[in-house]
Amino acid sequence: MPFRPGDEGVTVRFTRNEALVLADLAGELIELLEQRGPDATGDMLYAQLGIGGSSTPPLDPALARLLPDAYRDDESAASDHRRLTEQSLVDRKLANARRVLADLDAPVVVLDEPGIQSWLRTLTDLRLALAARLQIEDDGDTGLGDEDMLMIYDWLGYLQGSLVEVIE
Repeated sequence: MPFRPGDEGVTVRFTRNEALVLADLAGELIELLEQRGPDATGDMLYAQLGIGGSSTPPLDPALARLLPDAYRDDESAASDHRRLTEQSLVDRKLANARRVLADLDAPVVVLDEPGIQSWLRTLTDLRLALAARLQIEDDGDTGLGDEDMLMIYDWLGYLQGSLVEVIE
C-alpha cells in the first residue's frame, strides 16, 4: 500500500519514475485548467469584475469532464451557474494540483489534512481527465487508446484507493 499512516500525517514514498510521471501529469492538468483561466474565457467583463468565468461549457472533453454543467436539462441555468462559479472551481483545482506538484519535490511526501484533500482531489481530477481522453464512461469500460495510458489510469486509481483506505 503506497500511502501509510505516520506520526506526522500520511506518508508516501515514490520511486523516481513514479514521481516523474505524477509530476508530469499534475503539470499537464495545470496547463489544461489554465485554458479556463480568466484571460482565456472570452467573458472578459466578468473576469475583470472578478465574478466568474466563461458561461459556455468547455469544448475539450477532458475539461468538460472536470467542469461539468450543473444543470444538464436547463441550458440557461447551466450557463449562469458556470459563469458565476467556474473560475473559483478552476482556482481550487489549480491550487490542489500545484500542491501535489510541490509535494513531489520531497523524497518522502508527508501529508497533513489539507494535503490529503489536495491529493485526493487531484488524483480524482487526473483520473477524470484521463478517462475522457481514453473514452472511459463507466466502471468496467476498457477504454480506447494506448495501453500505457490505461495502466497509468489504473495506477492512479490504486493510489487513490490506497489514500482513501489510510484515512478511513
